[in-house]
Amino acid sequence: METPLGDILEAEFNFHERLVRLAVEIKEEKGRMYSSTVRNGTVLQEKDISSGRAYPVFRKLWPFRDYFSSLPDNDLVLSIGGCYDIFPPVQPEYQDRRFGSGRDSSFPRSSRYDSVFGIVRETRFQRWKRRRREEREARGTLWERFKRRFWGDLQDIGLGFGIAYLIYLFYYDYVVLGWSLAALGMVTGLLDFLVRKRSVLFTKVLSFLSLGSYFFYTGYVYF
Repeated sequence: METPLGDILEAEFNFHERLVRLAVEIKEEKGRMYSSTVRNGTVLQEKDISSGRAYPVFRKLWPFRDYFSSLPDNDLVLSIGGCYDIFPPVQPEYQDRRFGSGRDSSFPRSSRYDSVFGIVRETRFQRWKRRRREEREARGTLWERFKRRFWGDLQDIGLGFGIAYLIYLFYYDYVVLGWSLAALGMVTGLLDFLVRKRSVLFTKVLSFLSLGSYFFYTGYVYF
């Protein structure tokens, strides 16, 4: 189906193996596609189809949980088993019986319908493990994080020292050079945090601040 916002949702079900494949194509992300394969409430594979890599897709599928929950194939929804908060809709007759006033009502007075629908919910420990795994996969390995940051940080360092050198050639003053390096260190940190939307590399910032402190001290004491 296609949502009112233009996102495309797909659901495939292998009845004999109880396998469900959910996929979303998100219009706001220029048509990037994400998929998840589930069997009886257990996530077997999560993938970014556009890049072909494993990717935690909980935040991509969760906003569409109501659409998937309303699928007419009850066996399909039951096989999802509550993953991504996708549950079968509560039947009206069950609601009527639950809120009946008689004490001898045979329907359990509970807000959970796990026993009725065969839903297997995550325990707190499983939820904690899943979130840790999703965060770890989103960050990537140490080598992947290094490759993502290397060129941007190298450009910051080269540009910062280049500007500081030009300031020194203009003033020939170590004190001014020290203040300039310290200010450029703070600017590179703000670029990471505000513009690139990533964590600040404190090694880079401290390098500018350390050199700035050295030149400021040298210029203030000896010149």
